[in-house]
Amino acid sequence: MTKTSLLIKMIKLLRENPGITVLELSKSLERSERTIYRWLREACRGLRLQIVCKDGGYYLADDEQTRRVKLTSQELLALSLSLKASPFSEESPIGKWASSAWRKIRDASPWQDLQTMNELLEAYSVHLTAPKAQNGILPGIVEAIEHAIESRRRVRALYRSQKSAKVKEYTLDPYGVAFRRHAWYVVAFSAEHNKVVQLKLIRFISVSETGETFVPPEGFSVDKFFQSSWECWAGGEPTTVKVRFSPRVAPMISEVRRHPTQVIRAQPDGSIIFEVKVAGIQEIAIWIMGWGKEATVLEPEELREYVLEHARGMVEAYSPAQSDCSPHYVSESEPVSLSTVSAMQDSQ
Repeated sequence: MTKTSLLIKMIKLLRENPGITVLELSKSLERSERTIYRWLREACRGLRLQIVCKDGGYYLADDEQTRRVKLTSQELLALSLSLKASPFSEESPIGKWASSAWRKIRDASPWQDLQTMNELLEAYSVHLTAPKAQNGILPGIVEAIEHAIESRRRVRALYRSQKSAKVKEYTLDPYGVAFRRHAWYVVAFSAEHNKVVQLKLIRFISVSETGETFVPPEGFSVDKFFQSSWECWAGGEPTTVKVRFSPRVAPMISEVRRHPTQVIRAQPDGSIIFEVKVAGIQEIAIWIMGWGKEATVLEPEELREYVLEHARGMVEAYSPAQSDCSPHYVSESEPVSLSTVSAMQDSQ
């Protein structure tokens, strides 16, 4: 085989096997490693190819024309559904990037493939539980947080606390943002809490830079921060939770992997023991209580007491004594004075 043929074969190997080593090229082309190194240099200088080496492997960085990817109608469908899902809405921190990416993909795709994709859209649907906020995120908040994360700028933020129902001022080092369950959260170190916290993006009232910079902890990642959470609440002490689910709902629980640490043990009576290690107990307690009498907490005792306390509260709320106390209802058609509303609030 001529040198030219071998060079063409080498380029083909580089293109089809990203990260291929000189030793592998040497064996495939039946030439010495020294010769392969020389040919790689010749390909870069003579043929003006961009060949890069990373971690011992070689990659061919083609020009823009040869890098162009041909997507099928089904692949376009998957991208369209993904990039138009609620986490990528206009209000999300990455919404504008998702919209821009889809426009570029759409404009570079053949008309016939887009037509087929639109026909396929009638048969597929993706809906995530991300309800649209009543008033939306305040203007400028997303951009301010985004800039602080990218430039590592400390910020001072006014935030509406759900727990205390008060507006508080926090000094934050924003590490990143995350979409969990149905909302976007800012993950940041809070000077007031002296720890990394998660704050709901929609509750920010204002964000301004302090002029100071920060350095994130080495090895920190948003995914690691949430790795022990049940769904979206992070930061609690990792706790082992065991729940018995009745035979009636055991198949539904078993068919889904809800958490990377979960272990399911089948029982002789058809029930299952569901075991998982999560941060804190309150969030998983809400999920457990949603299964009603079909779920029984086995451990920890703290979680058993938490669920039992709420169960007693529900029984009390539905007791005959409480049912006799009719709540105040006002018809929308009836005019109500401010004094009437005030009196109703005072009586509750």
